[in-house]
Amino acid sequence: MGADTAFTDSELVYVPPARVWALLTDWVAAPVWMPGVTEMHAEGPLEPGLEIDLHAQGHDRTYTVTHVEPGRSLTITTGEGDVRTDYRYALAPDGEDTRLSLTVDVAVSEELADMAGEIRATVAEADGGQLAGFKRFAEKAP
Repeated sequence: MGADTAFTDSELVYVPPARVWALLTDWVAAPVWMPGVTEMHAEGPLEPGLEIDLHAQGHDRTYTVTHVEPGRSLTITTGEGDVRTDYRYALAPDGEDTRLSLTVDVAVSEELADMAGEIRATVAEADGGQLAGFKRFAEKAP
């Protein structure tokens, strides 16, 4: 399966990096800023292999943490079989604020290769507003 980027986004969040990291990894708060998500939770330490369960748009999904650099980057992956999606969040200090970036890569099987562009476009449409939502949430969070 070859992965291609569905979209990349970046926002300057007027919150210090440590606070952005804490809010980004607060699974219970995710429905406030993640489009379509109504519930999200995980049990265990934030490390590769941690499973994150979420309910979105009438479906239950499981994401797996595949990479963590505490305070700097986080990759969560979903999907098995024909489609796999990787969400890579990266934090960089910008003065006292944080530049938060998200890159979403989608890998599709050979069987779905003809639909790859459509699948990536659907993911981009569904998740493209994540960082704008996170920025609004983080800058208002107590």
